Amino acid sequence: MARLKADKRRTASSRAWLERQINDPYVARAKREGFRSRAAFKLAEIDDKFHLLKKGARVVDLGAAPGGWSEIAARRIGPSGKVVALDILDMKPLAGVEFIKLDFLDTAAPDRLRT
Repeated sequence: MARLKADKRRTASSRAWLERQINDPYVARAKREGFRSRAAFKLAEIDDKFHLLKKGARVVDLGAAPGGWSEIAARRIGPSGKVVALDILDMKPLAGVEFIKLDFLDTAAPDRLRT
């Protein structure tokens, strides 16, 4: 297990989070396999079990950045489907995903999703 050096600029909770990230096998696997986040594996496991993502489906990913779930959704629904990712943070472009920089709680969000 990797440990961080003591750093007075980091809080104890920040240091603990960093140590969990460094030692998390899913973080390492995501990096190794080129996924945007460890969350990609969570959606893949959910879909393997419940078969939610069907070919040609329409998917909305709310709070999408950095795009791990959108990445899996786009692969699984294929080019005949549509993935729209919404977030207030920027997200790098992703094949098969339309990104909208917007707070999904914004009153304009439903109308933006319909277009």
